[in-house]
Amino acid sequence: MERLKLKKGHIILYLALLAGVFVIMFFTRNLSRKGFAEAGSPHVADSLKVAIQISPIGVSTHGDTLGGFYYDMIRQMAAREHLALKIEGFTQVTNALDNLENGKYDIVISDIPITSELRDRYLFTNPIYADRQTLVQLADSVTGLPPIRTQSDLRGDTVYIAAQSPFLSRLRNLSRELGDTIYVFQDRHYGPEQMMLLTAIGQLKNVVVNEQTARNIAKDYPQLDISVTLSFNQFQSWAVAPEKPRLLDSLNVWIARFKSTPQFEKLVDRYFNEKPVKM
Repeated sequence: MERLKLKKGHIILYLALLAGVFVIMFFTRNLSRKGFAEAGSPHVADSLKVAIQISPIGVSTHGDTLGGFYYDMIRQMAAREHLALKIEGFTQVTNALDNLENGKYDIVISDIPITSELRDRYLFTNPIYADRQTLVQLADSVTGLPPIRTQSDLRGDTVYIAAQSPFLSRLRNLSRELGDTIYVFQDRHYGPEQMMLLTAIGQLKNVVVNEQTARNIAKDYPQLDISVTLSFNQFQSWAVAPEKPRLLDSLNVWIARFKSTPQFEKLVDRYFNEKPVKM
């Protein structure tokens, strides 16, 4: 798919978003070079190399600091378990998973629904929470209604996802359920946050992202409609390098311990406003 061409009136807004992405990448790569361990935790020779998707749920800027549900969770969990981390941000999950396979990362943290295809290639932690896929579209400026109101309205229409997104499997299944084609464009350049902004300014339509990500971004863009869900709740887990089953076992223990703490409940309240379905 060719890179989208922006209208003049939208360039400044989109450049601001790109600048935010570059800031996040700069700060996370600084953390990666220095390593990270909370006060009181020892620096270990082999830090865990962690990649986190740039999004409100993954990692994003909050004022002059970095934050995000997954980012805060992995840091607080590492502090409790006395672990050192090297953290990097990314936009495209397919690139991060490739780097997981080639050894650049130990863990990839994103909204990754567990599918049979992905299970054949990667190890996955026990679910962090459950989420579902939703359609992001621009509501009519007069009626406030979206052009797509039910899944059936997608017959013969086009949706946009990030390249090689796990969402592709669900969209193919939905197309079969509807008995008609849903055309899927996989964008190689943008992640969920950027694609939602492109929808908000009228450059894209019918973008598919996880519901929690959609809710967080839509708070700032009331012209976006996120009412049409495309899947049931799916488990959201972290991916682990396939040759590291011992790391997976340890992560499952650390995650279970952290999810039983008040700190985890505070993160849920802060980033979701309502408790996600915990596993």
